[in-house]
Amino acid sequence: MSLLRLRRPPEQPQATTTVVTLPRSRRRAQGSNAAAERLRRQQRQADAEKARPHGWGRADDPEFQTGQRPSFLDRRRADGTPLLLFTVLAVLTGVGLARVDSRIEILDVANEITELSEDHQRLLDRKRRLETERAYLRRPARVGEQAAARLGMEPAPPERIQRIELLPAKEPVPVPEPAPAPAPAPASDQGSQP
Repeated sequence: MSLLRLRRPPEQPQATTTVVTLPRSRRRAQGSNAAAERLRRQQRQADAEKARPHGWGRADDPEFQTGQRPSFLDRRRADGTPLLLFTVLAVLTGVGLARVDSRIEILDVANEITELSEDHQRLLDRKRRLETERAYLRRPARVGEQAAARLGMEPAPPERIQRIELLPAKEPVPVPEPAPAPAPAPASDQGSQP
């Protein structure tokens, strides 16, 4: 026989049976025993649950044969479910926080790159302006004007200009090499003889 796990619904208070006699006009026909059948089915189910308090059922149980399964709300939750759910939730929270942190770092790096690009562009513009200013200041006409105005310099008259000729260089005199020093004479051992 195969075992099938059936979960018990939560304990409910015991119902008391009250017999109510209806007037003849409201009574059902004797052939209709739906209420009695329902009552017998509930008693069989209660007996089966009491017979197996562990929650397991057998294939020959009436509920299994009729295909009745406990409802979703009546099922008992497994003992480790809250721990498992908490663990999964903690892992997912950690992954989410790590992802948010990496996104924040990416945005910070992108902002830094943007700032550095703006600084680079500003420095290139300044370099172009300085090169233009340097070219303006180094013009020969401007240099001549500034020399005359600030330093009182004038162009030299032609009579003051002299031509200087360079003489060819003389060949260097060879320097004699010094003579090698004489080698020292071998020392004799006079103190070791008797």
